[in-house]
Amino acid sequence: MKKSRHFPELLIQLETVTDLNLALEKLQHDDVVGIPTETVYGLGAAINSEKALKKIFAIKERPFFDPLIVHVSSKQMAQKLTPSWSPMLDFLSEHFWPGPLTLVVPKTEMVSSLITSGLETVGIRMPRNSLTLTLIERLGVPIAAPSANKFGRTSPTTAAHVQSEFKNENILVLDDGPCEVGLESTVLKVDRIGQDYVLAILRAGQIKKTDLEKALRSRPFQYQFVEAVSQKDSPGHLKHHYMPQIPLVLVKNRAYTSQKILDKTRQMLHQLPDEIEGVKIRKPLHIQTTKEFVLPDQSTLAARSLYSELRKMAEEPVDFLFFRILDYHSREEWQAVMDRLTKAASLVLD
Repeated sequence: MKKSRHFPELLIQLETVTDLNLALEKLQHDDVVGIPTETVYGLGAAINSEKALKKIFAIKERPFFDPLIVHVSSKQMAQKLTPSWSPMLDFLSEHFWPGPLTLVVPKTEMVSSLITSGLETVGIRMPRNSLTLTLIERLGVPIAAPSANKFGRTSPTTAAHVQSEFKNENILVLDDGPCEVGLESTVLKVDRIGQDYVLAILRAGQIKKTDLEKALRSRPFQYQFVEAVSQKDSPGHLKHHYMPQIPLVLVKNRAYTSQKILDKTRQMLHQLPDEIEGVKIRKPLHIQTTKEFVLPDQSTLAARSLYSELRKMAEEPVDFLFFRILDYHSREEWQAVMDRLTKAASLVLD
């Protein structure tokens, strides 16, 4: 096999490592690296490398209208990315960082429009992973990173998932074992009008609205939560995302038997368009078999296992999976899991 021009010790193949020096060298030479976080594995590039940023979009087959999240190793690094670091941002970052909370704020010129999809805001977070925090600190600049998977497909929660996703690309993956949380971060947009703050959750995650409200009770901020008119400031905002290799069908009607689900899916799946918002919809030519996709009844355990189980079950010798929506799935702690399931689904049976 050929060897890398910049990295003679590395064969041209995807491999996982625990050596920060190798990952750092890749990033310093305008390349991308698979990085671990507590949420999912990301595909990272230095924010000051246009070449590496473009490579993220190219190998993910990701449209340029879907913004990237910028990962920092300190609050001071985050402050350089926005012209208006407010007391609210100071409090939220102190309280929830490192952790699965992304703050959407106005950006400075330091942040490329490639990262923000031309928007004047940027999503920033500090991941709760010591390897990646050290990598960012040693690099000296933030790392922009979406999830390390092909656009619209199931997010990776292990280094092996990244390996499987990018079999033919030369990507180094920094391996730190399975992700602790298993779902992407909560994305919170923070606007300020005078002394008042307007908060909008653009993407659900482990940190819930009630968690934010509970924390904010300790401070005399004037704020209100509003329903986001548009989620375009956030990654993962499309109607279809996180989709497995075979169709996933959500079942709301409790009376449906497995045979009824099979019959309805066979009837309805091929009526769907082939592509929605750039995401190709999986539609097997012949639908003969199915299997129920079941998650633990505790939301934290369900979140942790969702993507890995989806990937595992998508390799089963069946034509599609189905998931039954139950009463407790409507609780707030299930919002993030159900958001991902809804976007991962090709079809919903009422």
